[in-house]
Amino acid sequence: MFHSISGRSKFLAFTLCLLVPILAAFGCGKEEQPPEVIRSIRWIKVAETSTVQVRMISGTTKPVDQTALSFAVGGTVETVLVRLGDQVKKGQVLAELDQQPFVLGVRDAEAELSKAQANRVERRANYERYLALYESNNASKAELDEARASFDSAESQVKAATAQLGLARRDLRKTRLTAPFNGTISVKEIEPFIEVPRGRAVFGLDGEESGFEVSTEVPEAVVINLNVGEQADVVFPSLNNRRVPGVITEVGARSREATTFPVTVQLKEVFPALRSGMSVEVAFEFIPQSETGEPIETGLLVPLEAFLVGAEKTHFVFVYDEKSSTVKKTQIKALNLRENDVIVEPGALKAGDIIATAGAAFLNDGQKVNLMEEKKK
Repeated sequence: MFHSISGRSKFLAFTLCLLVPILAAFGCGKEEQPPEVIRSIRWIKVAETSTVQVRMISGTTKPVDQTALSFAVGGTVETVLVRLGDQVKKGQVLAELDQQPFVLGVRDAEAELSKAQANRVERRANYERYLALYESNNASKAELDEARASFDSAESQVKAATAQLGLARRDLRKTRLTAPFNGTISVKEIEPFIEVPRGRAVFGLDGEESGFEVSTEVPEAVVINLNVGEQADVVFPSLNNRRVPGVITEVGARSREATTFPVTVQLKEVFPALRSGMSVEVAFEFIPQSETGEPIETGLLVPLEAFLVGAEKTHFVFVYDEKSSTVKKTQIKALNLRENDVIVEPGALKAGDIIATAGAAFLNDGQKVNLMEEKKK
């Protein structure tokens, strides 16, 4: 009996010796499990910035007063008194047509007027004679009316002949083409002895006193923010990028091409090197508007590396929550690019918020993170 109990004790002791290492192994495995890895992120604190946008649009210079000159009558050119590039004064004669046909026209009109006036004198005397006869009952009412009608017709002929003489004299004056204002001859398409029809441009005249302006074609996304009277600088690349202040004088209401509208900017300064037809860049500054049409004067500056693109052209950033030490995926609305940053409309994102920068594309909404000690500059 004693030996049997002793054998069981040995068996239990042997079994315990086998189990202890196994249990110890399980216990040690739990103690050695690595802790949760929390990602460290670079970050930046969002700051406010001005939302003023600048768009550079190409344009061409031209005088404010620029016109094509033509004869109001057709004829043979007799003399051309100016050359291309000449400076001219208002009222100066530029060219003349052969006046002989027009002088003859005036004489013919004068003869017709004299004839009509003589006829009117005769018809008036005839009417007055019938009027006296009618009053003495020696002429009928019908005869008097006929005499009156004949006199009225003669009166109308005099008026018509007078008007015709006026036109003939005007045409004679129009054989001289004069400058409507002070300026420079920029186009010359006329020579002596050639025939020129009425209305065909023979000179181009650029005004010199009213200054210069720039003609541009502005995209619809920009033109909706422009107004007459606003400032716009003009840059001259060919003159070492000389910058000249200007003011918007015209904003077209109808597009000339698919998506552009004509805008005119008048220069506030004129200098000797300025020429018509120079290529320039116009700096249009404007403030973006909200969906309700209100100006957004202040925006938020977000680095490009923090700016992420989502589905359906949405944009977002990861905003750090200090209480939970997690990042939240926050949708934003971009207004404009400025070098390596995006200007964002305030809303869900506010000034002072901390956002993830480098590696933001690898984060998940609600992910726990640590902020790196060194703030990104």
